[in-house]
Amino acid sequence: MPRGNYTIQRSCEECGKIFTPPTLVSKYCCPACSKRAYKKRQVAKEKEAIRQALIRRIPSNKGYLTVKEAMLIYGISKDVLYRMIRQGLIPSYNFGQRLIRLSRQYMDEHFKTKAGSRKRKKEALSFEPKDCYTIGEIAKKFHINDSSVFKHIRRHSIPTRQIGNYVYVPKSEIDKLYKSL
Repeated sequence: MPRGNYTIQRSCEECGKIFTPPTLVSKYCCPACSKRAYKKRQVAKEKEAIRQALIRRIPSNKGYLTVKEAMLIYGISKDVLYRMIRQGLIPSYNFGQRLIRLSRQYMDEHFKTKAGSRKRKKEALSFEPKDCYTIGEIAKKFHINDSSVFKHIRRHSIPTRQIGNYVYVPKSEIDKLYKSL
């Protein structure tokens, strides 16, 4: 990956140490931190796959859920569920020791499923010249080459608009990208 002619200070996402990144997209201070972060991502991915497999095994027409099933589907911790049951906030039925059942209909109405709560709308970007930088302005403001600016815009899929000889890029997106400079 090409190296830029700029110097910035960034904190490592793994250990928090301040370092000078060799490239704009560097997140970790050393290969060891990178490997630790990779391992954490892989473990999280495996846990999520196991959780999804367990959720698929729960029939969708099942009227009542166990606490463990509700914990998996809605992403609520076991302690929170038991506390809400004790306080009477969630209607439940106790069929004996370790046989608490929760109404799925009530849970669906009052809690979002864990997968559904992650959806986010993209904000509408304004391409008015007052809300945008030109490529030259970006290069001058952040002290980098025009070609580097184009490369970063392409790499991060930032939308652009050309009006005449100028290419306009939303200020909000560029400020997010170069916030650590």
